[in-house]
Amino acid sequence: MKWFNRKSNLDEMQELKLLKIESRGFWIGFFGLFVAIAAQTFFYGAENVQHTLAGEFIVLMLMGIYLMGGCLRNGIWDRHLPATPVVNIGLSLLAAAIASLFNAVCSYRDYQSASGAFAVFIVYFFMLGTVLSVTLCICSALYHRKKRRLEEENTDEEN
Repeated sequence: MKWFNRKSNLDEMQELKLLKIESRGFWIGFFGLFVAIAAQTFFYGAENVQHTLAGEFIVLMLMGIYLMGGCLRNGIWDRHLPATPVVNIGLSLLAAAIASLFNAVCSYRDYQSASGAFAVFIVYFFMLGTVLSVTLCICSALYHRKKRRLEEENTDEEN
């Protein structure tokens, strides 16, 4: 008796709906883990949760790496945003500003020093902005290279 059937029991419309459900489930899990990590870090302090958040952090990073690797391997960037340096730098600075603000608020909560919180914001902003910009630019270059290869393969097959 076969327990697992390789043939799909779904028609094309059901397959598309299932893919949409799976996609939404992935993003709910991804951002849910991110919010859980941020909330626990904010409420309990980074020094108190580093051991308890290891599992959530590992799962979040594996999900991110899988998504990034799968998209780059298949020549996919984004549905709405182009893979341009201006967009990459803008998004990097936005993400750096949000993360830096979070860390500055946590620093102010712990030490009640506005100047210290401002210094934390500046250091984190420049550090994260640089790392994220470089990372996105490298990923963008890999995407463009893969997309070019896929387009060349398609033109070779057509000829």
